[in-house]
Amino acid sequence: MNRNSKRTAILKVACRLVRELGASNLTLDAVAKEAGVSKGGLLYHFPTKEALIQAALADFLDRFDSDTDAEATRNTSLNNRWAQAYLIKTFEISKDDLEMSFGILAAAANHPDLLEPMRERYLLWQSRMASECKDPVEATVARLAADGLFFCELFGFAPLDGELRSKVLAYLLKMVERREQHP
Repeated sequence: MNRNSKRTAILKVACRLVRELGASNLTLDAVAKEAGVSKGGLLYHFPTKEALIQAALADFLDRFDSDTDAEATRNTSLNNRWAQAYLIKTFEISKDDLEMSFGILAAAANHPDLLEPMRERYLLWQSRMASECKDPVEATVARLAADGLFFCELFGFAPLDGELRSKVLAYLLKMVERREQHP
């Protein structure tokens, strides 16, 4: 197993353990044991529990940004590539990423300052949505709706079924169409 895949495996284990045991019960010993690495190997990657939480959050945010950019580049049918890709990637979030997000948020509950990178990323996403769409209010409503869907699924608050979910996404995609260019 290479260094990056070992690191990723440790992050996944840590998030799963937070979900199963609670953030206050997460220990580096338990993560090392479950991930099949020595405590020294774990400490090499993550010297503290807070460093582990920060790394999990950074990994999630970086992958979401990367996936959104890739969707915007790949999907030529989108009218407003990045804004619509943001919505699509939010709607397509994987079960693993939901579990990882739950773990991160639960672990950060005791250290709200650990969520600062997420706050900063949301400010960037909001700014980009508002500036790239024809109507910044509609763009904001669409982003908030997609984020609400994410949190509903994260916590199991009346997640949408497949058909309604598809219709909601289609509706939101129309809300964030590109601004019309004036000559």
